[in-house]
Amino acid sequence: MSTAVIQGSSGGLGFALTQHVLKHTSLNVFALTHRSAKELQERLGHHERLTVLDRVDIRDEGTLEKAASTVRERQGNDSVRLIACFAGVLEPEKSLRMINPQTLLDTFQINCMGHLLTYKHFVPLIPSKKAFAELKWDEDPAKGLVAKTNSLCFSLSARVGSIEDNKKGGWYSYRASKAALNQFIRTLDHELVNKSSSGVAMAYHPGTVLTSFTRPILGAKAEPNPDKGQFSTDQAVEHLVSIMSKASREQEWGGRLWDYKGEQIPW
Repeated sequence: MSTAVIQGSSGGLGFALTQHVLKHTSLNVFALTHRSAKELQERLGHHERLTVLDRVDIRDEGTLEKAASTVRERQGNDSVRLIACFAGVLEPEKSLRMINPQTLLDTFQINCMGHLLTYKHFVPLIPSKKAFAELKWDEDPAKGLVAKTNSLCFSLSARVGSIEDNKKGGWYSYRASKAALNQFIRTLDHELVNKSSSGVAMAYHPGTVLTSFTRPILGAKAEPNPDKGQFSTDQAVEHLVSIMSKASREQEWGGRLWDYKGEQIPW
């Protein structure tokens, strides 16, 4: 129960969470990235609790299977407390004429299928409720990042994945892929309950975060504006870890989409 697996750890929020976990918890971190280990290692600095697993392409299931085998070999079964998935792409189509079949496929592969395949290979490393209850520690290694009563499967989603909230249209592939991801999370959470896992699955909308992901849409001069839900990565990760720490089975956080205010977003 001493391991955090962070998929998409080289991106804006994924990188920020990786830094936070290394600084504020005692969890061993396995940072998954499609880039080179050297590049991410240099950005994060040296940490005894950090292992960078590079060349993990979530469109290639074999690379995820290999990464999970590495975690199992080094940390053992029942070792994972947190699985956080951040990988995502955005193609902002404004009309039907902009739809490209390959772009649609790539968007679904990364935004939802990649998350589900990550859970397929890492959820078996999360302890059952019984095994979790039998664990003994002087201090919880998560140090409040994850509720003391459970493990956590956490996916970065988006408000635009809400069908009920779609009042403007556009962004066909992104909206649909996030809606699919939300359904995956809902279904995963049911499986976790049915199999008596200690895990809780949730989807999360961080607001608009100023990263390389959003800059092409917002423009290079965009500034944080919390009143409008627009945040720097430092601001966004503080919201994120606050919400992450509240997610528990007892409070019925599982299988739902939550925003940075701690408010549930309708599907």
